[in-house]
Amino acid sequence: HVLAAPDEAIPVRTSTTDAPEAVEEVTTTSTSTTVPATTIPVDTSVAICLEEEPDVAAATILQIYFPCGATDLATGQAYVYRAIPPTDLVLTTTMREMTKGVEADEAALGFRSPFAAEASGAFLGVSISDGTAFVEFTDDIFPAGADTAEGAQVFLSTLNANVFQFDTVNQIEYRLGGSCDAFWQQLGGSCEVITRSEWRSQQNTG
Repeated sequence: HVLAAPDEAIPVRTSTTDAPEAVEEVTTTSTSTTVPATTIPVDTSVAICLEEEPDVAAATILQIYFPCGATDLATGQAYVYRAIPPTDLVLTTTMREMTKGVEADEAALGFRSPFAAEASGAFLGVSISDGTAFVEFTDDIFPAGADTAEGAQVFLSTLNANVFQFDTVNQIEYRLGGSCDAFWQQLGGSCEVITRSEWRSQQNTG
């Protein structure tokens, strides 16, 4: 499959009252939510993991998922908001915002990013074909420790939570230089296509 741009148009959120049809209904969560186990110690004493939605007219409001609170995994429930100029390319813009990491006010609420500063701009594009999202990165996307089992789990949880929030995506193939194998070799494995059911199973959400 040849990566094409742009991604398919996803309905835009143009107000703070109407949610885009292509985005799954999601809710914020407290730090007591059941998530896959991780052995990384995290200070949760000040974690709030809840940000107020911006009231910005004529803007697209994105939800960007990051780890927060008692786990270093992005659970698919805790997210920050980003208000951007109106666009139909919501998935594309979501991934660009994700690679920028968390902002200071978001970090103050307990959100953390697994990405290094160099990852900003590491997302190159996405193409959706028959429910499969083909997502292309440069090698700057990989954080230190991504080649360990624990590091890969933390890294992939953030990617998956941001892509699978869109109903139009049933499975994901991540690529580096156009190659799925090249991407997964950076994680110490070989090409995998991640399905929505696998992602939900990993999060104990059924």
